[in-house]
Amino acid sequence: MIQIEITQSPDLNVVSTFKYYQNQIYLGASTGDLWIKDNELSASHVMLEVIGNELLIHPQRGVEFYLINGKRASVIRKLKPNDQVLIGKTTFKVLGFEDTVRDSKKNILDKKLSQLVDTNSPRLPVIEGLTRKMK
Repeated sequence: MIQIEITQSPDLNVVSTFKYYQNQIYLGASTGDLWIKDNELSASHVMLEVIGNELLIHPQRGVEFYLINGKRASVIRKLKPNDQVLIGKTTFKVLGFEDTVRDSKKNILDKKLSQLVDTNSPRLPVIEGLTRKMK
């Protein structure tokens, strides 16, 4: 989970709080998870990534620099809550983050199948038929 607040931007539509339940988000002008109309941003400007208990900011290809709490950075850096980041003319504040653990698709399907078996679901014959066709 990554939560940020856009505090200043030429794009007034994004001056708000955003919460993403994933470990990676991309911010940029025209690709990624949050599109910001800022003529100083590249299509995909930075990636924020949670790894364990750390939040990293990755500048994307062609990005010369960005500012963290007023200090210039041009490579991957660690962020912490309340850090202020300036990309282009857009400033965002890190509100929080945590590693979002997700089950694999196989584990999710196994749990769903177990629920169907436990409840003796009328869907079981259909699933068994599909399973036979796949073998």
